[in-house]
Amino acid sequence: MTPLPYGMWIGITFGVLSCVAYTAAAVAQRRLAVRVPEPLTGRRQLGSILRHPLWWMSLVFNGGRAGFQVAAVSFAPLTVIQPLGVLVLVLGIPWSARLAHRRVSRAEWRGAVCTMLALGVLLAVTVTGDQGGVLSAEDSVLVGAGCVALLAAVAWAAGRSPSAAWRSYLLAAAAGVAFGVSAATVKTAVWAFGDGLSAGLTHPASPAAAVIAVFGLFLAQAAYQGMDLGAPLGITTLVNPVAAALVGVGFMGETYAGGWIGGAVALVCAVGAGYGIRLLTVPSDGAPDSASGTSRPRTHP
Repeated sequence: MTPLPYGMWIGITFGVLSCVAYTAAAVAQRRLAVRVPEPLTGRRQLGSILRHPLWWMSLVFNGGRAGFQVAAVSFAPLTVIQPLGVLVLVLGIPWSARLAHRRVSRAEWRGAVCTMLALGVLLAVTVTGDQGGVLSAEDSVLVGAGCVALLAAVAWAAGRSPSAAWRSYLLAAAAGVAFGVSAATVKTAVWAFGDGLSAGLTHPASPAAAVIAVFGLFLAQAAYQGMDLGAPLGITTLVNPVAAALVGVGFMGETYAGGWIGGAVALVCAVGAGYGIRLLTVPSDGAPDSASGTSRPRTHP
């Protein structure tokens, strides 16, 4: 197996740091959801969120996440960096359990090991050996507008769902799409700024990155309302690299290193990661809430 290039390791290091910052942001957002448990469907609830210190703390951590991710995608392709997002679950579940003064279950540890193994193999077959490409101006408009339209449609559908669980799942999936696509637009915006401040500001990827990232932040917060940390975070974490890979392969010239065989292995790894995430996100009946520490039954759609 060809060793990873030096620059790839730098990108992976920044990607891991981005995961640590995002984990801190997710824990802060979940704790905020405990304090403001109502769905974010009105101005009063939104105002309560915006006035709470935990919201601004999550913004600081998300800002750090974005900065580290910009550095990561400057050295490595999206198909390498985005799967690292699975580490958020491996870090977040024990972190939340500690804050809730409970032990991590055996199922959660098995899920962490399964997820890590799947991630390792996935990285091996997705490495392209270069930094990948960027979005053209036309593709930036297409991807940005299409993503915003999709997010708005999913948010509208989630707001009308009678099930709190399905509302959270839909919002979490939308947040994953937002974070995955924003990684592509951020990478393109950074490349555009290399040609000067004016070129960066006028490139369509720059406003698209800002709008989609903010959209994703509010979608993630809304997904945590009334739910434990694991399920929405797991869905967001799984959808994120899928969305990024679709954009990277479809619009940025990125490929899987092993061709069709590598793609098949990646699919098997994705199934393995999905199983690991299921173990991480489905607590035992009566398990304590990951943020508040209170006992609650499992939520079913």
